[in-house]
Amino acid sequence: MTEYLKIYGERNTCTRYFREIVELNLDVVVLEGGGSSFVKRLQQLLPGEELVKDVAASLSYGNDLGWKHSKLKPVEVIKSTRVLRSSEVLFVTLTKNPYSWLLSLHRRPYHQRCEKKPEFKSFLQTPWNTLRRENVGHTIRSPIELWNVKNRSYTVLHGSDLSVIKLTVEQLLLAPEAVISSISHDFQIQRLGPEFVNHDRPTKKEDTSEKGTSHYKDYYLNERWKEKLGRESIELINDSLDKSLMRYYGYEFL
Repeated sequence: MTEYLKIYGERNTCTRYFREIVELNLDVVVLEGGGSSFVKRLQQLLPGEELVKDVAASLSYGNDLGWKHSKLKPVEVIKSTRVLRSSEVLFVTLTKNPYSWLLSLHRRPYHQRCEKKPEFKSFLQTPWNTLRRENVGHTIRSPIELWNVKNRSYTVLHGSDLSVIKLTVEQLLLAPEAVISSISHDFQIQRLGPEFVNHDRPTKKEDTSEKGTSHYKDYYLNERWKEKLGRESIELINDSLDKSLMRYYGYEFL
């Protein structure tokens, strides 16, 4: 029986929404990663490069499999963790269309420090400073390459003998109830009730500008984000996207 569920996905890939509907509907423990709530509160009191969270993520990796936004470690390392040796864990990776994801990351560039946010075209060419708990170990040359690096790391997990679901944000928004039903059926996870319970409120309480799930379903599934992309930006993105990853995740070049 599956006891734990571990979510991996980059920033702005509906990881919070997915966790919410899992916890509302399934009798399974979601492994958060990155340390306890105490660690997170302590980090807020201390300036610097999120050192407390980084150290906590490293120390707790064997129990919670790390930060949800991290590049995945090799499968052999994952299998050797305490939680994998003693429990059944289902992994779910979340991937978002790179064009819409880059627009989201530009709007909310989590963990980047800049006095003034660059305009989108410049942002696409700006190096991305990683955190230690991302398991990348260096600055990435652009946000586009960040998409390549993180989503490439998921493919090794998909090809392993571990229990794993490859899920896109678009699939999740299109049919969240079907996703939950499939997880319950395929991995023998009990439902908490007979009816699906959705989560249509903003997932980030601190962000009063955030819309609910219904808004994002319309925005992404009807591809309204395309209106915000200029041709020059599209060409910059296309020049750096990994073609094999685009095919693997079922996305088309613009």
